Amino acid sequence: MAAKRRMVADRLPPLRLPDLSGRRAVVTGASSGIGFATARGLAAAGASVVIGARDESRGASAAAAIRAACPGATVAVELLELGSLLSVASFARRVGTEPVHLLINNAGMNARPDARSEEGFDLTIAVNYLGAWALTAGLWPALVAGTARVVNLGSLVAGRGRIGPGFGTPTGSTSRSYADSKIAQVVFAGELRRRSAAAGAGVHAVAAHPGWSQTRIVDPPPPALGELAGELIGALQSPADGAQPVLLAATDPRPGAYYGPTHRGGAAGPPGPAPLPRAALVPDVGSRLWEMSTELTGVALEP
Repeated sequence: MAAKRRMVADRLPPLRLPDLSGRRAVVTGASSGIGFATARGLAAAGASVVIGARDESRGASAAAAIRAACPGATVAVELLELGSLLSVASFARRVGTEPVHLLINNAGMNARPDARSEEGFDLTIAVNYLGAWALTAGLWPALVAGTARVVNLGSLVAGRGRIGPGFGTPTGSTSRSYADSKIAQVVFAGELRRRSAAAGAGVHAVAAHPGWSQTRIVDPPPPALGELAGELIGALQSPADGAQPVLLAATDPRPGAYYGPTHRGGAAGPPGPAPLPRAALVPDVGSRLWEMSTELTGVALEP
C-alpha cells in the first residue's frame, strides 16, 4: 500500500480580496488543487461560484467543503469535461444564461503521451487549452454582459512550450504537451485582451501561474523525494498558497498581463506581477494561435 501523501502546510497569510457580492464566477477544474482553492477564495469574498467538474461526486464534495468553510456561500456544480468539445458547448449553454463576471480557465491535465481527446487531439493540450478556448467562446455573450475578467492558468514551465505546426496533435512527450498547453494559455490571454480592447467588448483577460504547488497533476503517488526537497527549501507550496496569484489576477484593480509567486524564481512566495515567458513575446504568435484554435476546434471567438 502506498504511503499517505504528506500535504504541505499553508505559509502565506490569506490574500485580502475585495467584496465580490453580486459577482458570478465560473471556475473549471475546481474539485481539487488550485481550482478548488481559487473557488473557495472567491466564495469567501462573496462571489456566487459555479464549479466545473468532470466527476459529479468530487464536484459535490468540493462544493460541500466550500459551503462548510464559507457559511452562506452560493456554490453550484456543473459537469464539464474539458477534453470534449460537446461537453464544453453543453456547459456553456447551461451556465451562460446569466452574466458571468469572472472566468477562471484552470486545468492541470498531464496525460500519457499517446492519449487523445474525443476529437483526436493530444489530451493534455485539449484539456488544458483547447477546452478553455471553446469555453471562453461559448460563454462570450455572458462574459460581455458581465464586463468580465478572464484568468488563464499558465505554469512555471510555460516558457518551454512552443506554438507551431502540428499544435494540438500528440507530441510524444507528456512534458512537452504540458508546456505547449500552458504557453498557449498565456498567449491566448494576451491576444484576447488585445482583441477585446480593440472591439470595445469590456472583457479583460490576464494569465497567472501557481509556482511550484502541490496538486493532483502527479497523482497517485507523487515523487516523494522531489516534493520533500521542495518543501525543505521552501519552494513547494500548498494549493491555497499557489492559488493566490490566480486570485490576485482575478481581482487586481489595475490588472497586469501575468501573475505568479514573487520569490524563489517564481516558485513560491507572495503573489505579484510576473515576467511573461519569452515564447509569449514572439511577434504575431497570438494571431497564429487564434487562427489555429479556430481551425482545430471549429469554434469561433469574435469579440
